[in-house]
Amino acid sequence: MGEALADPRPIHFRTGKRRKLWNRNVVAIGLAGGFLEPLESTSIHLIQSAIARLMKLLPGHTIAEADRVEFNRQSDFEYERIRDFIILHYAANARSEPFWRMCRDMELPETLSAKIDLWRGNGHITREHEELFTEVGWLQVFAGQGVIPTGHHPLADAIPASDLAEFMDTIAKLNAREVAQMPSHADFIARHCAAPQPVTA
Repeated sequence: MGEALADPRPIHFRTGKRRKLWNRNVVAIGLAGGFLEPLESTSIHLIQSAIARLMKLLPGHTIAEADRVEFNRQSDFEYERIRDFIILHYAANARSEPFWRMCRDMELPETLSAKIDLWRGNGHITREHEELFTEVGWLQVFAGQGVIPTGHHPLADAIPASDLAEFMDTIAKLNAREVAQMPSHADFIARHCAAPQPVTA
């Protein structure tokens, strides 16, 4: 490990969103509307989805209050579901340091608690409407953080063991084939982003 090039530069930010992203004749888009945090960098997505939402509800000469209400309702839903996904990263940790214990013990939003309970029960993941993160994304965090369900879907028992073994063997072979084609970490660094070598006299 090399010497530090400079002192760390803490970046302070305030999380949250405006109560109304569309208020009167002003629509707050991007950082003007809110910011969650950089763990799952969603700012560009939230800009794009807000623009798309505004285009669908774009007013003509007059602004209908129902359009504003619907824009804000959809925006609230999107922010809340992204918030839940990010909180799961912190709440499901198993680390012992004070910061991580505090994260594990914090009160969770009801929507996240319900999603965790559904997963813990029988491994079910539901995706409502147009949530940003898919079932695969939620599975990766649940499994990656060691949150294991107590049961499983009964249809999984209908798969013959021989078919399951063949399927898993195919995945293992595909993974091995792809890995064999990739350079090692050290080779990749040396080829693409090696630090400049000191000039010797």
